[in-house]
Amino acid sequence: MKPLAQLATVAVVGEAVLLASAWLLPLASEYRLVGDNISELALGRYGFVQTLAFLISGLAVIGLAYVIRQLTRGSRGSFLGSLLIGIYGLAGLVVGIFPTDRIDSKADVMTQSTTGWVHTMTAFVAYISVVVGMFVLTWTFGHHPRWRSLTVWSSLLAGAALALLFVQTQGSWVGLMQRLMITAISGWMILVALRARSIASEREVVSREDARANA
Repeated sequence: MKPLAQLATVAVVGEAVLLASAWLLPLASEYRLVGDNISELALGRYGFVQTLAFLISGLAVIGLAYVIRQLTRGSRGSFLGSLLIGIYGLAGLVVGIFPTDRIDSKADVMTQSTTGWVHTMTAFVAYISVVVGMFVLTWTFGHHPRWRSLTVWSSLLAGAALALLFVQTQGSWVGLMQRLMITAISGWMILVALRARSIASEREVVSREDARANA
């Protein structure tokens, strides 16, 4: 399998790991599924699992951004969209290295430590970047023959992520709202990664056939 296809496969695994930790780790943690942020899981029992999930997902998304760029090169929006997705991946590494403070109320947001502020601001930039990137690449996919059939699902998931971004406030439902948004984002990543792997594999087959024909 070519490197691009391998990176796409890693992206699928990375996002699956992130989703699993976000939804299942609360079962073993003192932090709640509905009322607590995903990042707070890193502070609880088995917190290292959530930290690893952030790091794995971050690296995987950076790899996926590179794959998207290579497979859509020459199409409008390719560079900007890939860059924004890459920023989201880089942010995953940063939030894994700089853990959040415990946040139980809106007041706690304003009294965070320096590490907590780095985490919070990085997450904010990450969410804005990835949602914009999803829309930019949806437009790019619509103008690229091999990606065009992905446009409808890409649009729906990007729209869902944008809608959920607007309801990310501290409250009794904050954990659930964040998990739903992450699910929309990771679902988009997985869908795109699967298509990227297919396109990369097709290229490999064509390259082999051309090599045989010219031998």
